[in-house]
Amino acid sequence: MVFLSLLTVRAVAQNPVPAPPTPLPQVPNEYVHQMIEHELTALHQDHSHWRYHYHREDEKNNYDRDVIETPEGSLGRTLLMFGKPLTPEQRQKDEDRMRKLVSDPEERAQRAKREKEDDDKVEKMLRSIPQAFIFKYEGEENGLLRLSFVPNPKWDAPSFELRIFKSLKGNLWADLNSNRLAGIDGTLFEDVNFGWGILGRLYKGGTFKVIQRDVGEGHWTVVSEEVNMNGRAVMFKTISRKQAEIFADFRRVPDSITMAQAYEMLQKPAEPASANNQRAATSRASGKN
Repeated sequence: MVFLSLLTVRAVAQNPVPAPPTPLPQVPNEYVHQMIEHELTALHQDHSHWRYHYHREDEKNNYDRDVIETPEGSLGRTLLMFGKPLTPEQRQKDEDRMRKLVSDPEERAQRAKREKEDDDKVEKMLRSIPQAFIFKYEGEENGLLRLSFVPNPKWDAPSFELRIFKSLKGNLWADLNSNRLAGIDGTLFEDVNFGWGILGRLYKGGTFKVIQRDVGEGHWTVVSEEVNMNGRAVMFKTISRKQAEIFADFRRVPDSITMAQAYEMLQKPAEPASANNQRAATSRASGKN
């Protein structure tokens, strides 16, 4: 489900774009358009790299990793599997995985290609949001501006992947001080068919929620994501996508760090996160927007 690639957006306003005019535009979609453009500008300006704690749960996995971003891609050392320390066999397998990524240029190139494709999809999806939905101001909530949204009946999805927008309603939260996307959630109010149902289907009732925060130095990034989707794929195979991801304890690393240097750093425990990062993690874990 391509909408999940939205979870890969990480942006920092190192050269801030001017905030939108006050009062807000009378038409909510105008404000959303301004915010999305600001979000994309910040994304393209992002040249920082960070170390953070990553937790993922899905139907097959449950693990925690210590992750470091580099210009060559991210490298993560697995800390726990299903809440328990790795066995010697699991530790060796994890070390082999990391070493392969560090030493194999082809492996890194393949990952870079996938990440570039994901980034391109993210940008297309973000740019579609102001046209795909009709927004309504709903007032302030926990210090953030909340807007509700429903599909725009006049919008035509340019791809199969974006057809999910036609069956999605939900809420969007914006931080007016920074003009940034602080959160978005959505619910499928009807089944979504791909290729007239031949290629696949996502069933009514599926939900998702994504939260972004400033984790330090003006760096906005996804700190939590929850997805609960069910459906059917080609050849009537039942699919179920239930996952939760948490990103916490952010610490900046040198912008020029190499994959090999990241591997060396991961052999040592990370330093404690700042109070700011701990507060972000606490807000995220409690489900506050």
